[in-house]
Amino acid sequence: MTQTWRITNLTVLGLLILISFLGTFYKHISFGMGLGDMFGYAWLYLTTLIHLILTIASRKKGPTRHLILTIVFFTMTSWICLRATLWRDSAYPWNGSIFYLPCPTEIKINNEFEKTLLITMCSMDYNSEFKATWDGEFMQIKEGELKIPTELEEYIRHPITIIEIEPESENQIIGESLTKPRFLTDTLRLNKTYNLEGEIIRINKARPVVQVRINK
Repeated sequence: MTQTWRITNLTVLGLLILISFLGTFYKHISFGMGLGDMFGYAWLYLTTLIHLILTIASRKKGPTRHLILTIVFFTMTSWICLRATLWRDSAYPWNGSIFYLPCPTEIKINNEFEKTLLITMCSMDYNSEFKATWDGEFMQIKEGELKIPTELEEYIRHPITIIEIEPESENQIIGESLTKPRFLTDTLRLNKTYNLEGEIIRINKARPVVQVRINK
């Protein structure tokens, strides 16, 4: 029995050490408190250190000691995991990602399957300027390249020569200018080349769908 609880306690300790290691050297684990996350990390490190010290000090103790350590620190580990996920504070609420993801953006993919990816895509990071010709259904790229997040590359057919477009809406401004008018696709002239600017918003049948505005 002593051996069973010793192994169980070591497993909980190993999990705490793993969480501490990943949060320190791999990616930031967020508790949703902004700068207050430092207190979450302090609690994580302190819990891990105390558990480690008590485990070493109890290595020759009976099953009761290891049982108590297992229950106490499994409870604390569960609380830490919940605070970093479902119970995050409002500064960075739970979005399905265990690690902190700056500028979380959902991109819907509709190829032979439907999928939604949560990726980092901060405003203007993937803003592209290009020239394209309207064929009545798609824009055929004539000059320039689209900036595509690395996570989306495998879902897009290359080379990218044809894209679908979606005009910017009234309350969404791409770039810094506030004077760019909204347009409708049925007002576009067939076989005319336009100077466009925009960002990818989803993927449809392996083609990027880009929300654009027309530049002069």
